[in-house]
Amino acid sequence: MSNNHWKNQLDQLGGRFSDHTFLGLDAINNASSSDSMTVLSHESITSISGPDTIPFLQGQLTCDINQLSTNQSTLGASCTPKGRMIANFRALNHDNHILLTMPAATTDSQHDALKTHLGQYIVFYKAEISDVSSKWLRIGIFGDSCDTTLSHLATLPEPNHCHAADDYLLLRLPGVKPRYELWLLQNAIDIWWQRLIGLFQIKPTPSWQQEDIKEGIAWVTTPTREAYIPQHFNWQILEGVSFKKGCYTGQEIVARMQYLGKLKSRLYRLTGTLADPPTPNTPLCLSSTDKKVGEIISAVQTDNDELIEMLAVLRSDAVDETLYIEEKRSIPILVTALPYEA
Repeated sequence: MSNNHWKNQLDQLGGRFSDHTFLGLDAINNASSSDSMTVLSHESITSISGPDTIPFLQGQLTCDINQLSTNQSTLGASCTPKGRMIANFRALNHDNHILLTMPAATTDSQHDALKTHLGQYIVFYKAEISDVSSKWLRIGIFGDSCDTTLSHLATLPEPNHCHAADDYLLLRLPGVKPRYELWLLQNAIDIWWQRLIGLFQIKPTPSWQQEDIKEGIAWVTTPTREAYIPQHFNWQILEGVSFKKGCYTGQEIVARMQYLGKLKSRLYRLTGTLADPPTPNTPLCLSSTDKKVGEIISAVQTDNDELIEMLAVLRSDAVDETLYIEEKRSIPILVTALPYEA
């Protein structure tokens, strides 16, 4: 992150980071509301641009790029020919670019993996892939009344749309509770940052990741790359897969599972009183038989120091059983409700 101009600015404004995680401010901010904001430094931004961008991506992604209008966003994924996800992301159509946000990493990143995968096909198109993470500072804003507070600063868009100005974007995410992403160009950071810290409580990045878990949104990371089809992540329920768009790489497998197969495992939300969040791919087992029935996809520590929120791909026939994480048999792991019907 050393080449991120916005990070250098936030360093000067008192922001603290550990690798790709925003930790907070050096000083306590006196916010006027109970709503929250954080820096989305845990994600990178991949740009695909050029005259053939739309037809190229239409043949590669699970979402219908042809139907993605300017300043509209959607979830999507890129799969291997066997239907396994290389990456999943939120895609935004802005200024003749398709911008994909997904988890960042110092090495073997999702951006690099996706660029390598798409590079096999892009040679036939006039399009290019680049990392534009340093161009935008992305701030996540969330809380029950954040709509009201933000309405005094900018025009509020509809879910899955963004309001675009000369030096910022305001993107509204779908979901049970209001959440926004504010994308700032470098020349807008100083002014907007001072406005925002007077209005919102500053939270570390994991607070936003916890909101993703509550919304039932899981992201492919290096440990889980090429391990799951989109339906394992409930991506079809979250409108990250189009079954009407036609062919794309991996489409045959994804469609076959939807119409002919029987999905035995899918994404569930879990909680447990653990000392530390388990890492991706940590096995989940049945207490009655010790049989492995799933794997952790993501986990984060909540404000309650011992309560861990998790998403896991779990066998559906194990949901009503007593579960534990391998090597922590004495601690029960509980399945809790997702905000959508699966």
